[in-house]
Amino acid sequence: MDARNRRGFIAAVSIASGLALAPAALADGGGGDQQDTRRNTAAVRRAFARQNSGGSFYEILADDVVWTIVNGRTYHGKEQFLDEGAAPVLTRLRTSLHMTPLRLWADRDTVVAMFDADAVALDGVAYHNNYCWIMRFRGSRVVEVFAFLDLVAVNELVARVGRPS
Repeated sequence: MDARNRRGFIAAVSIASGLALAPAALADGGGGDQQDTRRNTAAVRRAFARQNSGGSFYEILADDVVWTIVNGRTYHGKEQFLDEGAAPVLTRLRTSLHMTPLRLWADRDTVVAMFDADAVALDGVAYHNNYCWIMRFRGSRVVEVFAFLDLVAVNELVARVGRPS
């Protein structure tokens, strides 16, 4: 991971740590915040399980999601993100991307997931990346994501493995 990506990853983990340590005084006292936190965390856990059993994590996304790859670009809408953001990686993989959650932090409508992802590329070489996604929910769908990842690993995959026709 180069210095620029490490700084972004450290910033994401710092934000996540702040969420984990947020004082209880911020809660509304009525239990709604805790219910939202539990519901959203469970939704993210289900999305990881779905991804790792042959489905797609991305089913959790709202159609109007705004997905920002930090130090990359911003995608407006699920379709644009899947076509232009995720597809350049996923179409170069022979196996599905196995996501291993390392830590989850949550507060109200926000869940931060730090995870490793592994697959085998079309050329038979292992693909590995570290991710930290800050996800904001509206109801049961993710409407905003700030994604921190090792862009060097993505760029190496894209340069090494041509996109299938």
